[in-house]
Amino acid sequence: MCVEFLPPYSLDYNPIELTFLAMKYHLCQNGEYARLAMTELSDEEIFFTLTTALYEISAAGVFGWFRHCGYV
Repeated sequence: MCVEFLPPYSLDYNPIELTFLAMKYHLCQNGEYARLAMTELSDEEIFFTLTTALYEISAAGVFGWFRHCGYV
């Protein structure tokens, strides 16, 4: 049996943190981040805005995050 200890938690090595960072980047580029924060949107509008930001992230970018985090 081999025990391998994990390193301490780091935001730099968590792919979900990198995903949220990329989503916030795309929201800020389109001015949607301020709109989400300053106005009351319907649930459908919020869902559409966040989904659009998520689809802006490329598969190559996600693969790079997993490689950076040591999963690949």
